[in-house]
Amino acid sequence: MKLKLFLIVITLFMLTAGCITNSQHTTQEKYDLKYDFEKGEQYSYEVLATIEKPNTKVSGTTEVHVVNTENDHINLKVLTETTANTKSEEENYYINMNTRGKVTKLSSNNLIVPEIQLELVSILQYPEKEFAKGDIWNSYFNKNDSFFIDDNLVEYTVFGNNTYECLGRDEISVNAGKFDCVAIGTTTNYILDVEFKSENKSIHLKTIGTTLGENWIDLDRGILIKSEYNLDKNTITNYSEIYKEIGIENAYRETPLKSYITSELLNIEVD
Repeated sequence: MKLKLFLIVITLFMLTAGCITNSQHTTQEKYDLKYDFEKGEQYSYEVLATIEKPNTKVSGTTEVHVVNTENDHINLKVLTETTANTKSEEENYYINMNTRGKVTKLSSNNLIVPEIQLELVSILQYPEKEFAKGDIWNSYFNKNDSFFIDDNLVEYTVFGNNTYECLGRDEISVNAGKFDCVAIGTTTNYILDVEFKSENKSIHLKTIGTTLGENWIDLDRGILIKSEYNLDKNTITNYSEIYKEIGIENAYRETPLKSYITSELLNIEVD
């Protein structure tokens, strides 16, 4: 029943994506956000995460390189490095988007979904017109792709919706300096299906999650200065194909996870 209700909500968001709703802000200050990147710029962020059960702390850095800007299009290269329990991992991917933050293409050799992977720096989608404190707008995402891990095929599908709300203006100080910002609250609901295929057998994972966060966006450049997120998700892993040879028809494991993740801009460099 919950899944059916969620699908109905997704459909409604798709029909109203990008629309701003608010009743009364005739005299309020209005904002018009766009990503004002310049070719050759590099934005470096510190990312910290605290995961409950098991209690784990993850630290990392994310570097956003502006590869090119032309007309309304922006090409970014993103490099991430995370460390948990002394183990480090690196990842890189490419994003093509417009100046309002609508992603048109994402290229990677791994499972990369910035909307739900909060250890990656968020790319928010801004409305096409001015907005004020209290305004709400929506966007949705629906993606399926595949890649290989050690010659094993991995296929995934993810869909969900983002609800944004303007929370007002604020001055934010981080390592990179002091910025005049507008705060945007974000709520994301999603479903992620992943299937790992190996030797004619497969393992299927379904994750249902919700993220709640606040983002402080520089009013001049439209870039993220700081963010704070709470993530609540539950993953059900289906091992039935692996264990059916020994007579176990249904083998599942359920893994709930809660975490708190922050990102802050460390510095801005120009090549």
